[in-house]
Amino acid sequence: MTFDKHLFIWLFLSFIGATVVGTLSHELGHYIVAESLGYDAQIHYGAMGVVQSPVDGRPSDGFWITFGGPLQTMLTGSLGLLLIFLYWKRFRGAESLAVWQWVMVFIALFWLRQTANLTTWIGGYLWRGSWSGIGDEIRLAKDLGIPEWTILLFTGLIGLSVLALVIFKVIPVKQRWTFILAGLFGGVTGYVLWLHVLGRIVLP
Repeated sequence: MTFDKHLFIWLFLSFIGATVVGTLSHELGHYIVAESLGYDAQIHYGAMGVVQSPVDGRPSDGFWITFGGPLQTMLTGSLGLLLIFLYWKRFRGAESLAVWQWVMVFIALFWLRQTANLTTWIGGYLWRGSWSGIGDEIRLAKDLGIPEWTILLFTGLIGLSVLALVIFKVIPVKQRWTFILAGLFGGVTGYVLWLHVLGRIVLP
């Protein structure tokens, strides 16, 4: 296995940045839907809050506002996948990825939020002995009257498939191990730094 120290540093920092961007853009999805429905909303470091509701708000508004976050995340990830497929020959023939190719990879990895949610949901059960009843996908499933795990499992498995495609078909072999390590350490670091340290200060 090949390890590239300089590439690791670059990818590590990129994963930290992508975690912040992914979190805020997800909340932006909630925000856009809320504002379009007449709500006065605010984006915080890890959530979107409603300041004031319209007098003519409908019961279904909550569903669409909740849906806005995952929709933004999955559409962005799908755009990244589309770009990768459009330039597939350039990826397949590359011994190392250029910056523009890494950008496409990180856009496609927006799908990882779904897999991360599924993983933490399962981890929470193993830790506490009970399934969590919170989260966008859980709320959406409840509103639709389907089993709570349905959307979370389905989208989480799609995210896992996207990750497998990226690792084994898109990332060149000599950069693969470096990418995996940077993703693990960078993703966790970004999550902790933004949601537990910096985010509370920058965007409370």
